[in-house]
Amino acid sequence: QAARLQMLKSQINPHFLFNTLNMIASTAQIEDAKATEKMITALSRLFRYNLKSGASVMPLDRELKVVQDYMYLQQMRFEDKISCDIQIPEQVLSCEIPCLSIQPLAENAIVHGLEPKKGKGHLIIQIIEGDDNQLEICIIDDGIGFEVIPDIQSIASSEKDSHTHIGMKNLDKRLKLLYGPDSGIRITSIPNKCTTVSFHIPRKEFTHDI
Repeated sequence: QAARLQMLKSQINPHFLFNTLNMIASTAQIEDAKATEKMITALSRLFRYNLKSGASVMPLDRELKVVQDYMYLQQMRFEDKISCDIQIPEQVLSCEIPCLSIQPLAENAIVHGLEPKKGKGHLIIQIIEGDDNQLEICIIDDGIGFEVIPDIQSIASSEKDSHTHIGMKNLDKRLKLLYGPDSGIRITSIPNKCTTVSFHIPRKEFTHDI
């Protein structure tokens, strides 16, 4: 199971690319290009997290930093078109969460929901503490939404923008391997009003060595 989890979560992010980004960030610093330096540094942290996270789970505060870096890059790209609100209780930041589980869903919301929308869009990343010792992770957007809710496991790699779809399919498989068949991704959508992509995991303090 560990080997299969690693296969599902791994992506090709060569070390040379990470090192090159660091070099470009240093050059931007020398040239006093502060915005460029900040964007490259954020992207480098994303690569570093993916390259060094051999474990299947990480503390939520680490995962959140990756999401914040990703959203910063997207907001720099789209300027004021996309806003983001992160609603995560401080007391759950030490809990464990599957590596790279929030970012793919945020990316999917932007690419398929908010980017095609006319005008400004809003994204909410929310974690709700349940009475049943569960955490509900929700990614909510007010983009174009779905007329028909997609069957995640029927997604084919040949589909348009397949990297975002495959990221969601990959995460769905990882969640079910880690927590059982009822822990997959759930989607609800009212077209052009509100779309929520969510999953739930047991609330558990992160106790592993990083």
